[in-house]
Amino acid sequence: MQKLDRNIKLIFTVFCALFISLILYLTYFITVERERLIKSSYNRRLWEQEAKVMRGAIYDSKGRPLAESGLEDGSKKRIYSGGKAIGPLIGYSDRILGRAGIENVFNSELLGISEKDPVTLLRQKILGVNERGSDLYLTLDLDLQKAAYDMFWGRKGALVALEPQTGRILALVSSPGYDPSNVKKDWEVLSKDENKPLINRATQGLYPPGSSFKIITLAAALTHNPEIENETFYTPGYIKVNGSIIRDPQHLWPGEYDLSTAFRYSSNTVFIQIGQKVQREKMLSIAEAFGFNLANKSDIPVTKSTFPRPSIVRGKIEMAESFIGQGKILSTPLEMAQVAAIIANQGKTVTPYIAEKIVSPLGNIKTIKPSMNSTQVVSTTVADKVKAMMVEVVKNGTGTATAIFHHHSFHLIGYCCAYHLSAIHAWFNSLYISQ
Repeated sequence: MQKLDRNIKLIFTVFCALFISLILYLTYFITVERERLIKSSYNRRLWEQEAKVMRGAIYDSKGRPLAESGLEDGSKKRIYSGGKAIGPLIGYSDRILGRAGIENVFNSELLGISEKDPVTLLRQKILGVNERGSDLYLTLDLDLQKAAYDMFWGRKGALVALEPQTGRILALVSSPGYDPSNVKKDWEVLSKDENKPLINRATQGLYPPGSSFKIITLAAALTHNPEIENETFYTPGYIKVNGSIIRDPQHLWPGEYDLSTAFRYSSNTVFIQIGQKVQREKMLSIAEAFGFNLANKSDIPVTKSTFPRPSIVRGKIEMAESFIGQGKILSTPLEMAQVAAIIANQGKTVTPYIAEKIVSPLGNIKTIKPSMNSTQVVSTTVADKVKAMMVEVVKNGTGTATAIFHHHSFHLIGYCCAYHLSAIHAWFNSLYISQ
């Protein structure tokens, strides 16, 4: 009898444990995975909803259509304007291929199911607009997007142009791209293309930032060692760190360099010396304040840029490489555009966003841009000094080919351009200057 009671208790305990596990499992999906599952392109209910409504249009900042729905031979068809320049950003929406890009991120809004209360549904039914989704207006400028894309001439790369004071994304280019109007027809070729045109390099690509990271090293040095601005550093053209040799570019001569000159001509060896004067934890802290190792708060998915903590064995050489943007540091072009934006915005952070507003079939406007609250990453004084040195890079340093000589004061745009040529990642990180 005692054995039977023990077995009953054991079975009861097992079933209780299974029941509690089931409750926890369901709670997890309801609280954590709910939004992801609802928006998933594998959610058949969304496709059933799409069959009932005319998907909303996507417009640029000037009201020009980037994507809209129409009828062709009695069937719904998604029509895209902008060609390959908009493909990786706008994406596509197809029952067979699924969804990607903006079409996927704002799918609920475009179907008009994001926030529908019974009263709104009734009004739309009475007015005969219940079979239309909402329209989405972006901050994007189609002319700028096309012009930026054309500059790549089909080469692999990315470009982000944004307003530092607001975070509005004006252009977000990934090259090579694809024409979303032909994505279904070209899918076999696109999916096998070694240049990966289906990937949005501007937000999903991770690359060593190289010398563009020296902006952060410079900001850290000026923040934690202000006197460094008056120091000079000697370099023979190379530096030894724990037995490893790191060299300067060939255009640099051995000699004495002050901070401004070393930045203007992008001296690796001097910037390693400058970085070594900043404590490791302080350098990591500044990098994270600029956005590394943190989830990006943009309204579109962005891969996390990383500044790994150096290992115990190779810690010194890894930090030396990090000071010049090499080694294990990886960044998205959007992250480096934010770095430029922080400097242009007097050292304050700003959240990049691309969705400006949603207009319902009833004409109701919902502004969806993020809060303008910002955090002070570096002081205004430090930001101004870095800004002045960036100007010198274009006027008299390694960036003279990019100069626009008749402009002299900082305007609103900070942008980053990342070219990928063979195994080399070449960056240009800058602030647009205008009267």
